[in-house]
Amino acid sequence: MLDLGKLGKHEIVTPSSMATCWDFVAIWGGEPNRAQLARLCAGAIGVCVDHAKCLPAYRITDGDPVGYGHTIMDRLLGSGVTPGDVYNMGVECLIAMTKQIPTNDAVEDTANFT
Repeated sequence: MLDLGKLGKHEIVTPSSMATCWDFVAIWGGEPNRAQLARLCAGAIGVCVDHAKCLPAYRITDGDPVGYGHTIMDRLLGSGVTPGDVYNMGVECLIAMTKQIPTNDAVEDTANFT
């Protein structure tokens, strides 16, 4: 459960699009600097609570999780969420998104099944 201050408490629901998950996970694995990591965590929260419609939606045509995260960070901080909480909840969301991306073994198992 993510406590977003004035925006309420929301369940983590990972994006149905694996490509969106990959947008975030790929940057996370690329060792972003601290500012980028904070924005990435905020953006991860944004896409994982998209079902609640309390934050702006991620624009897949932009493909810019860090830029999106800047907008979400402003909203979260303005709603009383601390930077430390953004990081902790964002990492939780990033881990959930990582689990959505198929591994090489899973892809091979599916190919071998058919």
